[in-house]
Amino acid sequence: MRPRWLKSVEGSGSFAQLRSAVEANAARFGFRYFIYHGCFPGTRAGANVHFDNCPESWREFYRALDDGDRPLRLREPYEVTPRLWSQMAQLAPGFFEAARRLGLATGATHAVHGPRGEWSSVSFVKDRDGMRAEYEIRTALAGCQLLASYVHDSVGRMVEERGRESIVVAQPAPDAGDLNERERQVLTWAAAGKTTAEIASLMPISKRTVIFHLSNARRKLGAANSRHAVTRAISLGLIDARSEARRAPGGAEPV
Repeated sequence: MRPRWLKSVEGSGSFAQLRSAVEANAARFGFRYFIYHGCFPGTRAGANVHFDNCPESWREFYRALDDGDRPLRLREPYEVTPRLWSQMAQLAPGFFEAARRLGLATGATHAVHGPRGEWSSVSFVKDRDGMRAEYEIRTALAGCQLLASYVHDSVGRMVEERGRESIVVAQPAPDAGDLNERERQVLTWAAAGKTTAEIASLMPISKRTVIFHLSNARRKLGAANSRHAVTRAISLGLIDARSEARRAPGGAEPV
């Protein structure tokens, strides 16, 4: 009997809906991010499909790679079992070290192959590593493989029905414009060189609340860390770091 949580994947009518369904189910298994690759040469579109929910910094890094330098694309016919990133890192240490710096700490990549030469892979990724994370990954392998199979079938169906033009809606832009006032304030103080404790004292709020607002801001900006979130917020004109630094008693020079 098909698990109920797969219905959102199977019932997706667009790539945008499918992306949301995969993200929700990846979270169900304890993963912060997912990365999907697929190739469907037997369809009328002959489509290559990619979508994920990773930080924009990861996408920029990944787009700059040559195709042969992307170890997450498990396209060989014999790749039928999940591959743990902790093991794959030995074969491509530079790639996985870069992933770790960008917030993709560890995970597993699941391959699916079809009868007409089509293939896909779904990587389920955690933003933390360690023994506990590896245990959780191994525990979730069976469920994630089942999810990867349903995603493969859903993408193949949509590519066949809709063609290549529908793929472009799969990757939404970061919702940076949705930063609330508190998130802008903590980013502004962080840009001015303040620590979490100092921001908590200046606003004033608890350190836990500062961390909460920073986390939300990173997610909305598609940033790998707080420094990257500050940089993106400044470049998008969402904060003015210098104004807060000038108003603060003993304010530090902005970074």
